[in-house]
Amino acid sequence: QERISQWHDQSSRYSTELRDFKNQVLGMLETAEKEREAMRSEAESAAVRVDRLEREVDYLETQNPAPPCVEVDETLMEKQVATAKQRKNEKYTKLTDCSDTIASVRAMKILKRFGSASGLWTKDAAGNSEKIYVFDGTANDTVYVFPRMREFTLFSATRKAARIKLPYPWVGTGHLVYDGHLYYIRQQGPFQVIKFNLANKTVVDSSVFPAEEQIPVFGLSSFTYIEVAADEEGLWAIYACVFAVSGPLAPEAASLVYFPKRYGSHSSMKYNPRERQVYAWDDGYQIIYRMEMKKKLEV
Repeated sequence: QERISQWHDQSSRYSTELRDFKNQVLGMLETAEKEREAMRSEAESAAVRVDRLEREVDYLETQNPAPPCVEVDETLMEKQVATAKQRKNEKYTKLTDCSDTIASVRAMKILKRFGSASGLWTKDAAGNSEKIYVFDGTANDTVYVFPRMREFTLFSATRKAARIKLPYPWVGTGHLVYDGHLYYIRQQGPFQVIKFNLANKTVVDSSVFPAEEQIPVFGLSSFTYIEVAADEEGLWAIYACVFAVSGPLAPEAASLVYFPKRYGSHSSMKYNPRERQVYAWDDGYQIIYRMEMKKKLEV
């Protein structure tokens, strides 16, 4: 009787240990399966990015073909180059004091994926603040404010953000933070830009634009009617209007600059003249592009 009782106890203990081991193995197999799926997803994503990179390289090669094997008179070429530089010098001396232009655009960092497919993120284009301002979507009345870039890059970013509820709702992605003020486009009502003081949370000024109808500034951003931008010369407001002086419009040819677009389409691109970087919102991804500048006479 005693041996039978011991045998039952040992059998019960072995069964319990075997069941626990089986559950442990099943858990490990489930975890391994999840990790395998995650690795497969990352591999597919990497393959898509490599494919896009190859297409971009092909495009760059087609835009910059190999030079033809033709002998050119060096004296004639030098004379033509000198004449062209002189004409450009005279033209830019008359038109503007700005001596720099874009030489190249480089993708510096794909920061993260946050919020909607369309939106805007930016720093103060004139001040020294490290705060990040985020407009999620194309129409709302709230702005997210992150104290630094580090908090914005966290997985639970919205928990670290302060929220500013504006007195009038905004529309589009043409807004700008400049010297402690938020310049944003008011939704509905007149064709208006609101100047909002970020320190005391009050409207300090506004401007109604003399446009007969609201026309998108850019063809691929139908929700943006005014683009407020900043550069080394100051603050600018861009909106769709056409005028002619003494006859037809005379467009000026710009130099061809290769742009390394990454995902779908940019809903916003904000240039920061202090950092010479562009803060872009590309199909929900926040990307930083670095600008390489050079003298206009070198173009």
